[in-house]
Amino acid sequence: MRSLLAALLLLSLTAHAAPPPPVDQLLANLDAASKRMTSLSGEFTQRNRLKLFKQELRSKGRMSFHVPRQIRWEYLEPDPSLLVLDGQKATLTTPGAPPKTFDLDRDATMRAIFDQLLLWLGPGSLSRARADYDLASAGTAEAPILVLTPKPTSPVAKAFQRIELRLDPKTFLLRSLLLTEKSGDEKEITFTKLDRT
Repeated sequence: MRSLLAALLLLSLTAHAAPPPPVDQLLANLDAASKRMTSLSGEFTQRNRLKLFKQELRSKGRMSFHVPRQIRWEYLEPDPSLLVLDGQKATLTTPGAPPKTFDLDRDATMRAIFDQLLLWLGPGSLSRARADYDLASAGTAEAPILVLTPKPTSPVAKAFQRIELRLDPKTFLLRSLLLTEKSGDEKEITFTKLDRT
């Protein structure tokens, strides 16, 4: 009986939740917020859910972004590594190995990865995402989600079937990012202690 009441209460609360803003409004809010941003830093927790093995792998780290194209993405545990983007050059550093450098003018795969990361973090215009994605809004007004479904012609479609940007309704900073791969595996990255200037 108690579980039935709880379910009815949940349905009642969900039914009264305000709908999310339409896609155009979400994009306008995101673009307005990104124009005021010159840097962003914070911590993240990444959960990898592997469909085949039905297990979750968790890692933690910190990240920072500076306009126009500088990213520092550092995994602290369980396996430390550091990926740094500076313009069109990226460097991967792992313990016990020499740093590996990528020239993004020559490496289309790495360039696409960083371009998407820059797009998702919000320092550029998300309106340009329409070229590669079908966009939809989901969630509620208090927890808006921008859903990006890669178009078949997009290079992103080779890796992902769906991407969800879960947003803070006041600051429009990214609360979390859910990446669903073609295989059904998921990566969920939750951001905390975000500081924007």
